[in-house]
Amino acid sequence: MFGDKFYKKINKLAPWQQTVFALALAERMYPNYRLFSDTSGFGNGERLRSTLNTLWTYLTVKGSKVDLTAELESFEAFIPDPSRFEHYGAYPALDACVALGAAYNSVICRIGEEAIEASNASLGTVAGFAELLAERELSEEELYENDLMMTEMEFQVELLERVGQPREAATILAIRDFAAQDGVSNIGISLEE
Repeated sequence: MFGDKFYKKINKLAPWQQTVFALALAERMYPNYRLFSDTSGFGNGERLRSTLNTLWTYLTVKGSKVDLTAELESFEAFIPDPSRFEHYGAYPALDACVALGAAYNSVICRIGEEAIEASNASLGTVAGFAELLAERELSEEELYENDLMMTEMEFQVELLERVGQPREAATILAIRDFAAQDGVSNIGISLEE
C-alpha cells in the first residue's frame, strides 16, 4: 500500500490524526536524537523527551494548558545543524526534530502536510542509514528492497491504520507505546545496554 494510495490516506487524516501520526514518528526516532546528543555533547535528550511528553499530554489530557508555540521555540536551540558536525548521527537527530516540529506545527499553524513531512523525514533517515551502511548511493529499487526500508514502510502503514481509529486518550497512548517500539528506533538504535 505504500506510495500514492498511502499518501492519499494521510492527506485525508483529521488534524488531530496528523498530529498523532507525526508525533508517533518523532517518538520512534527519539533514540536517534538521544544517542547523538549523548555522544556529541550537543542538544539535550531529556529536553526532547520532555517536549515529546508535553504534546502527548496535550493530546490525551482534557483541559491541559500548555503554550505549544513557546514549548517548540524553546526546543529550537537544541536542533542540530548537520553541517556543523563531523559524524553521521546529526542527520537522524535532525530528522527526529523535523518530525517533532511537524507534530507541533500541525496544532499551531496547521498546513495539512505535517504528517507527510514527518513521514518523509523518517523515510529519509532510513534511506540515509541504508546508504551509509552500503557505502554508496542506492537506487530507488535497492532502497525499496532494503530490510530497514521495508520495515519502515510497514511500520508507517500500520501506524496509519492505528491513527484511523476514533479519538480516545487510551488509543492515542497505545499509539505512543506502539511508536516507541520497545526503545528501538527506525534505524535500529536502542538506548538499552
